[in-house]
Amino acid sequence: MNARVVYDTIEPATVQKGLAVYDVGQGEPLLLLPYPHGYTLRSMAEGELAHLLVGLGRRVLTFDPPGAYRSTRPAQVTMPEMLGCALETLDVRGVSEAVDLAGHSMGGLCALAFSLEHPERVKRLVLIDTISGGPAVVRWGWQRHYAWWSADFWRYIVWGFRLMRGGGSLALHKRHAQLLSHASYVDKSKVPKICVEEGDERRPPPVRDRWAGVARKLDYSGRLGQVRAPTLVCVGRHDPQTPLPCSEELVQGIPDARLVVFERSGHSPFVEEPARFAAEVAAFMEEV
Repeated sequence: MNARVVYDTIEPATVQKGLAVYDVGQGEPLLLLPYPHGYTLRSMAEGELAHLLVGLGRRVLTFDPPGAYRSTRPAQVTMPEMLGCALETLDVRGVSEAVDLAGHSMGGLCALAFSLEHPERVKRLVLIDTISGGPAVVRWGWQRHYAWWSADFWRYIVWGFRLMRGGGSLALHKRHAQLLSHASYVDKSKVPKICVEEGDERRPPPVRDRWAGVARKLDYSGRLGQVRAPTLVCVGRHDPQTPLPCSEELVQGIPDARLVVFERSGHSPFVEEPARFAAEVAAFMEEV
């Protein structure tokens, strides 16, 4: 299928060798790196960030990581796999020139890695609530931003450890994701509802839950000075997953980077402050 994806009927624009590639919107192409752990339980092309970027007049290219959503390719759950899929997405859609690159959270970590390994393919870089690697979370103390004395905190830790080791069920995966989502929004009315369906207790968790163990070992903090692309770093002031110091570290290390802090947001400023987020990204793209 070569037709562009439209949002009322999301389908893979192309499925090649088991990789589902999406091509949505019109305008200058932008590569949106998906979540390598597939944590949203839907394709990146169907999310709020992709919608917002399309609304800015961009042609958004993205893909489903192997083993997630519409991709049927067996999952390796590694960073080289994610970067290879990103290159494949550009090739499948016939994009050979340097493009703007964006990523949120762990997708931002993948975008950072892509900009380091393939600098010639990156025009401008947008990192949203992102880290330089697993050690950054340890350095800046994500645990300090959660109520460690609460039962939910310890549920999150125990459930996450089980899922990272390949245990649990799809139901546990969803409950874990719901706990994390609830802690990650300032405006609790915007927390997405993740429903546990009949039979989820008997279904295995997503294979890409193993990504948490991979991310712990990744560390690009020593290579930030090698990023060539002009970079916009966005972060919510109240983000408990990737606290503000993680973004400050990125800006201090990347030569041509600027920081925008969203004062009324947690981990997803494009959901909690979409108008300002869109304006900041649009201004960055026009200025640079």
